[in-house]
Amino acid sequence: MELYVAFVEPQFTGNIGFMARTMANFDLENLILVNPPPLDEDVFRFAKHAGYIVRNAKIMRDFNELREFLDYAVATSGVDTSSPKKFKRISITPREFASKISSLGGKVGIIFGRENYGLFNEEIERCDLLVRIPTSERYPIMNVTHAAAVIFYELYISSIDRVERPVAEGFELDLLNKRFSEILSMINFPEHKRKNTEVMFRRIMGRAMLTKWEYHSMMGVLRRIQYALQGKNYMDEST
Repeated sequence: MELYVAFVEPQFTGNIGFMARTMANFDLENLILVNPPPLDEDVFRFAKHAGYIVRNAKIMRDFNELREFLDYAVATSGVDTSSPKKFKRISITPREFASKISSLGGKVGIIFGRENYGLFNEEIERCDLLVRIPTSERYPIMNVTHAAAVIFYELYISSIDRVERPVAEGFELDLLNKRFSEILSMINFPEHKRKNTEVMFRRIMGRAMLTKWEYHSMMGVLRRIQYALQGKNYMDEST
């Protein structure tokens, strides 16, 4: 697994330095900066001995480029919901996330948003998972680098005796989501409900963290459904 930390449109260069320093505290090195401000001396002053992380950071134009680069995208937010109907904002804790990430492969990105707003709803929709740190209802929003430290800590302590298993890659999950969308079209699923249903399916598959075997099994099931809807006999062919 290649683990990346992405900071989307940071406003203050000092926070970029703090993010790099926090990453170094927990043996993380791969930083992605999405549309950052010009990197000035404050970045390296606040990074302290983690300046190498900033110097080696990948710079990307926008969220689209980031999402295309990652196989598995993990959004972070200080806002979630307990309503099952608002599934786009249903989150897991950093500890739950740490227990799941231990088996992932490919390019995995933990994405932090803007200091004043976080990630936009449409950006969160395009991610496979949402992580939120449980905090006081009176003051739920944490400083972005403080939140990063909590998440990185949970990942660090879970890395002991980590065992990786082959999991579905980003392009495979895209194929799975595409096939599900095709089935929705075939059954004339209501258009006004379709987008939310597709996001819900993406999230379910994201939380499941399918192994390669599970992915191929799921693709086979969806293929059988398509053949049945078309009135054809199913043939055991490559998915």
